[in-house]
Amino acid sequence: MGLLLFTKILGFIKLRMIAQLFGASHELDIFWAAFTIPDMVFLVIVAGSVNAAIIPILTDVLYDKGKKSLNLLFNKLLLIFTGIILILITLLFIFTPQIAQWLISFKEVGLIFDLSNTLQTSDVSIFIRVMRIGLVSPFFLGLSSFITAYLHVKKQFFVTSLAPVFYNLAMILCPILFVKYGGMGVEGLALSSIIGTVFHLGIQIPLFRKYYKEEKIDIKGSFRKMFKDSAVIKAFKLATPRILSILGEQLNVIVNTVISFTLTAGTLSAYKFAFSLHMFPINIIGSAVAQVTLPDLAKLSRKKDRGDFKLVLNKAIQFAMYLVLPIVSVLIILRLPIVRLTYGAGAFDWEDTLLTSWCLVLLGLSILGQTLMQIVMRAFYALKDTWKALIITVIGIAMNLFCVYFLTNFFSHYYDWRIILEQIIYQISTANGAGLGVVIKSFFTDLWGWMTVRGDSSLAVGGLAIGVSMTYFIETIIGFWYLNRITEIKLITWKGTFKPLFLKILNATIMGIGMYFVFKLFDLQLDTSRTVWVLLLTVSTCMYGGISYLLGSYLFKIEEFGYIKEYIINLLGNFRKRFFKKNA
Repeated sequence: MGLLLFTKILGFIKLRMIAQLFGASHELDIFWAAFTIPDMVFLVIVAGSVNAAIIPILTDVLYDKGKKSLNLLFNKLLLIFTGIILILITLLFIFTPQIAQWLISFKEVGLIFDLSNTLQTSDVSIFIRVMRIGLVSPFFLGLSSFITAYLHVKKQFFVTSLAPVFYNLAMILCPILFVKYGGMGVEGLALSSIIGTVFHLGIQIPLFRKYYKEEKIDIKGSFRKMFKDSAVIKAFKLATPRILSILGEQLNVIVNTVISFTLTAGTLSAYKFAFSLHMFPINIIGSAVAQVTLPDLAKLSRKKDRGDFKLVLNKAIQFAMYLVLPIVSVLIILRLPIVRLTYGAGAFDWEDTLLTSWCLVLLGLSILGQTLMQIVMRAFYALKDTWKALIITVIGIAMNLFCVYFLTNFFSHYYDWRIILEQIIYQISTANGAGLGVVIKSFFTDLWGWMTVRGDSSLAVGGLAIGVSMTYFIETIIGFWYLNRITEIKLITWKGTFKPLFLKILNATIMGIGMYFVFKLFDLQLDTSRTVWVLLLTVSTCMYGGISYLLGSYLFKIEEFGYIKEYIINLLGNFRKRFFKKNA
């Protein structure tokens, strides 16, 4: 967990470097858009397959048939998926100009999404160069991800956690060389990404070779028979629904990217910066817990008795929620100082800070759903029921498309409807009912117009953010419902899941309310135009929040608090032993 925290800190330094070099600019918007297709290739072909099929299948083969069969199957799957990736990136490289023209100039897209501020024709050449450079990354990341899967099956997590550390280091240092001193623009960022993927792969190779050399593999024989292997066929059957799911999710990303270009310049970059911040607790906690839990769930799924499976699943959910909830409160309450401290340098100005903070508070609502879905999806993969995961994703896609269209329009009229809404709240709070009915009627009369016609406020980007939050909320509810239907016993229950979860949410809410008043108190006393005081404000408020959360955990008798207390006691005990031994 500590290494993951360090990785995310490096990730923020990376984004701060990018923000300092480019700000929330139009040029950076082009970079994010150009990397949409390369990212989609990797996520669709590799990332989904690894979690949904590769790890569960390799785990089964290891425990059923032994190491030699594991190495043989790994070899076959690696050859197949590498071949698919190479074919795809070659075709995409050839047709990059056509893809760029479609994304930038497709008239039907403009009609559907009211494109009035889209990319210009002059941006096409930059888009093509960046996308072609970016197409190299799926190859190296694909190889690296398969090696990661193999090492996870072998329960080797430390070195695989180092891979993103080296990737982020490359993304911090290389832009300084290529962009700041080389004057390369966003092309320098793209090259930095490629170097990072090479490091991501290279750091894992020594440990991989140590384990993979245990058995000699007949590559030629393996290649001839691989398409007839029942395990390979099973892996593709499991991977297919997940591939389709991620393909749909990436289509959502493309739609969100296209819509972002209908808004003011820099909107996509502000959204991306906020998205990276909100992914911090999801990646460091949700993904980590889900990643470590998957091999155990895959092993337990082979037993007919689902009692142990239910226990491990719910412990993973509760532990992840206990850790992620206080971070959600911190991100929502301290969104402005956090964004300023993370990105506030160079070309990243105060307007960029406000817009990014606006996205962050709305995205913050999705963190719980996304963290839960990380674990729920692993449960489906372990049970080898990836079609249910596909159904959930399809519903999520439809929900996202609906929200993105109507809510970006709605928030683009922010300064129109907020005045009326404030008037309604004021009349209710002062018990002044005179004319309240007329005001409410006016609000709902104009509501449809606000949701179907694009306004000119940059806060329209909030529609993208809250669309994500609503989508994951619905997906989580459906995921819980499906989990209870596909097993003999209910995996998600009031006693084992919801009751302890509600206590954690209540504790985090109390913490957040207290943090808000502490933040306001310090904000009035300190000169927050200076970075040192912003840092002091943030640290002081977080310290209060941490103490409040731990005290609440003790009072509410939250089980996970015992784990944290035991860990701290053991840590202090080990420190004392080493200290006194050293000074004896």
